[in-house]
Amino acid sequence: MTLILASARVETRRLIRSGALIGLLAVFAFFGLSGPALALYMPELLAAAAGTEQLTIEAADATPMDGIALFNQSAMQLGLILAVALAITSMSWDTRPGSSIFYRTRVRHLAPLMLPRLVINWIAAVGSYAGALLLAAALTTVFLGPIDSGLIITVGVASALYLVMAMSIGYLIMALTRRTAPAIAAATLLMLVLPLLSSVDALTTWAPTTLLTASGVGLADLAAPLLSAAAVSVGCVITAGLISNRQSLRRDA
Repeated sequence: MTLILASARVETRRLIRSGALIGLLAVFAFFGLSGPALALYMPELLAAAAGTEQLTIEAADATPMDGIALFNQSAMQLGLILAVALAITSMSWDTRPGSSIFYRTRVRHLAPLMLPRLVINWIAAVGSYAGALLLAAALTTVFLGPIDSGLIITVGVASALYLVMAMSIGYLIMALTRRTAPAIAAATLLMLVLPLLSSVDALTTWAPTTLLTASGVGLADLAAPLLSAAAVSVGCVITAGLISNRQSLRRDA
């Protein structure tokens, strides 16, 4: 228990001192502000961009759902990548020979050392997203009209679990590579490719990427992708722990 609390405390300090937590909060907050504003002025922007005699575009007035949808689309791109990078760098101690030797020769199992760090990053990412979602909901209510609380809950739960899944995948990739830059590059590429799963008919029902478009459905309709995302998260965390325990000291150490 002492090791678990110490690991969580060290990771919390790392996020605060490095500015990573502030950066994550700022990115999500920016999209929380810009999403509803973009939805509000989208008709004017489209009209200005295509206001010629040859081409005319007419856009319907924005709805509250549009404000949340635009926020989520933006937040779950750059914000998602930053969250995955946080999870990957939580294992940066294993990339340095000194700290790698220190930790690996003093603990029998690495799970009490690794998992608390990941959990702290889960909390930071989900908390930042939730705060931005509430900000977007408040601005949407002010500028676009009242919004159904059920929609906020559905989008929040779906996106939070997708964040956890994506960070768990990055965590596993880092455990495999033990190199920060390649792990971030591989995870980013995978995050860009994953949405393609939704285009495969056989995988549409269970594809976790369905959670990214949760603004148009109910929470009960997302049971299958929610279970898939949870299973992938658990599987990645367990696999990463098993792999890390079997790894030897790095050769460059």
